[in-house]
Amino acid sequence: MLTRRTDSLSILKNDAEGLLFEGTTRVVLVHGAMDRARSFTRLIRHLTAAGFDCVSYDRRGYEDSALQDPFSIESPPGIEDHIDDLAEVIGSEPSIVFGHSVGGTIALCLAEQNRAPIKALVTFESPLPWMSFWQRSGAYAIVPGTEIAQEFAEEFATKFMVRMIGEHRWDRLPPSTKRRRRAEGAVLVAEMSTIGHRLPALDPSRIRVPCLVARGENAAPRHIQAVDYLVGHIPHAIEIVVAGTDHGIHLSNPKRAAELVEIAHRQFTC
Repeated sequence: MLTRRTDSLSILKNDAEGLLFEGTTRVVLVHGAMDRARSFTRLIRHLTAAGFDCVSYDRRGYEDSALQDPFSIESPPGIEDHIDDLAEVIGSEPSIVFGHSVGGTIALCLAEQNRAPIKALVTFESPLPWMSFWQRSGAYAIVPGTEIAQEFAEEFATKFMVRMIGEHRWDRLPPSTKRRRRAEGAVLVAEMSTIGHRLPALDPSRIRVPCLVARGENAAPRHIQAVDYLVGHIPHAIEIVVAGTDHGIHLSNPKRAAELVEIAHRQFTC
């Protein structure tokens, strides 16, 4: 595993152990809100064993991707900054992109712009908070530029984490880990706020990248509607419903997540 930094982004590269003989074999992994690159560890093991080179990174403001000028806790990055960062991570090398949750929304927005060599895109339960069926609430409803108290951001991050991992697991985290997660609250609020109010909103009909749009079998109704909407409007998209997993597929069922990438590889890049 190699680690490098690009303009404050912490980027990890894991080379393939197996060998694929055709198609695009580089995978860029994009994590969701309040997540980090290392949550893809088990997924990366499956992918490298299958012959994929993997690139993962802590999105700006999370874990090891420190906020540097012009960004700060008082002026955190928004959705356009995360889109630009993904374009920089991909660079000029053709790649399959796997975006989990908000990471998938960021990847969809970049794919719409047609300025990165994305050969195939896999998304899993990515939010579309500008759509009427999403019933925008919480930080998605905050107007960008609204002054947000640090105390509010930290409390919002705490509630988000409790909802994601459960109160019991949150309570068991070391105090230092809790402090780091709370400190990421400003980034969380900013990205959700700017995604929710992005203008113009994503136009999926402009995406020319072939997409595999996935969700869990028991996904929340708004995720089901989001997947149906994307598949219905992206010209080259297929839907996959995954049984036996939850929203955090890369953690709870990394083998199945890897299979989604393998399907996209066979279907779209060979």
